[in-house]
Amino acid sequence: MGEIPRERPCITEEQAEQMKTFNSVAPRIYGNPKIHKEGNPIRPIVSSINSPMNSLSKFVADILKSAYNTDNPYYVKDSFQFAQDINDFEIPDDYRLISLDVVNLFGNLDKGEILEIIRLKWNIIKDHTTVDMELFIEIIEFLLNKNYCTFKQNFYLQVFGCAMGSKLTPILAQYVMDHVVDSCLVKLSFRVLFIKKFVDDIILAAPEDHIQTTLECFNSHSANLQFTIEIENNEQAVPFLDTKALRHNNRIKLKWHRKDTHSNKIIHFQSDHNINIKINTVKQMKNRINKICHDTFKQEGIKRLQEIFKQNSYPNGLLNKLLYANDETQTSRQIENQNTTTSRVHIASYPNVNNLTKKLKNIFKDENVKIAVYNQKTVRNLYSRIKDPIPTPLKSNIVYEIECSGCDRSYIGQTSQCVKNRIAIHKSDITKYKERCALAIHAHNLDHRVDFGSVKVLKSEPNYHKRLIHEMIHINKTEKVINKKTDTNNLSSIYSYLLEISKYKNFYDGPVDE
Repeated sequence: MGEIPRERPCITEEQAEQMKTFNSVAPRIYGNPKIHKEGNPIRPIVSSINSPMNSLSKFVADILKSAYNTDNPYYVKDSFQFAQDINDFEIPDDYRLISLDVVNLFGNLDKGEILEIIRLKWNIIKDHTTVDMELFIEIIEFLLNKNYCTFKQNFYLQVFGCAMGSKLTPILAQYVMDHVVDSCLVKLSFRVLFIKKFVDDIILAAPEDHIQTTLECFNSHSANLQFTIEIENNEQAVPFLDTKALRHNNRIKLKWHRKDTHSNKIIHFQSDHNINIKINTVKQMKNRINKICHDTFKQEGIKRLQEIFKQNSYPNGLLNKLLYANDETQTSRQIENQNTTTSRVHIASYPNVNNLTKKLKNIFKDENVKIAVYNQKTVRNLYSRIKDPIPTPLKSNIVYEIECSGCDRSYIGQTSQCVKNRIAIHKSDITKYKERCALAIHAHNLDHRVDFGSVKVLKSEPNYHKRLIHEMIHINKTEKVINKKTDTNNLSSIYSYLLEISKYKNFYDGPVDE
């Protein structure tokens, strides 16, 4: 008998390896308030980081993204593209600017409509995947029907719509919104001069007597996807993204726009950030205004930006130099600096430490080393944790500490596994493999009981080599440890020296620049 032919695999071994999930945790739901809307409603977000289906969602999303047509006439990548397409666009006297916005787009996506759209677009999608249509649709249906999450140790299943926070939802929303626009445009009884769309926000020009029928047309597409409308105000303008589109002398001109609820908080000049970060913030904000604003409104935007930076304590002299400098001169200097660097540049990162980091950077100023400075104090540290914490037994990629019940010593280790799995191995070692690690030796030789219920997570670090360093540092810092002395053999002598002298409160080694 001949050999039974195998079906051609849909994915490569590398893709299969990437989609394997280890130490996954259940998605967790939390909420952010929409402070710009009346009543401050909560936006539910499902954190799918390290969830069982996260890799599979990314795999499908990447296929749909590569197949998505970004050249369609109403796709908007960002404010810059919108400004390039719409500034000085001419419209007739009787046309008015309107914007449409979907009420809770992600939460109202219909699963049946999503699958039907995938079938309609399959002629394009099939060129970007080796998976056949039926299996591809089966995978999407599986992902949509398994939108579960946890909240306060209870499990919930989202029975309608898609979860905000999933890697798959944004691209599915793009396909659905394109389908909605395609379906509605053919029903409108007037000539659509332009229509632009960014996720669930749509801007277009419509005859004044067809504005209401336009809204009704879009709302009639689906009972679930309902639109609100904003018609140009007394200024003959409507907001879109971070711009305000004005109709002036039958031409559309953009100006920089921020919502009334915007706090205008920018990196404060007195904050603990490197000065280069503050300077680049000013330059990039200026660059943004120059790119999106019509020539008529550029100076107005720059002046408003200057006032915002003043509110954040930026010196007026510095602002005048940065905001009103000759852009062509700055650009030519940047190009000249780039051309002078021909050899390979090594990049390293340092935390921003006052009176220290700058001196460390100066050490490498004549070397082909570029130092990126990052801040240890981030906005994230200022806010309370609104997500349910991951239970300690389910945490992975950590440095941990286990106390001994029979004495005052403790064991410090690191693992990429879940804590509960690592604890199970420790228990097995104590029972069966007494010489495998220092903890097992200690428990067996002294007949001590290990308090496995008191596991402490000292550090979370996904990078294996960094995690090893953190483990050795914690072993070195802890006075009474069960670990062997050889466990810190690979710790840099510089680290060992600094850790040792830090134990002496009155130790002084002179100023940094001596």
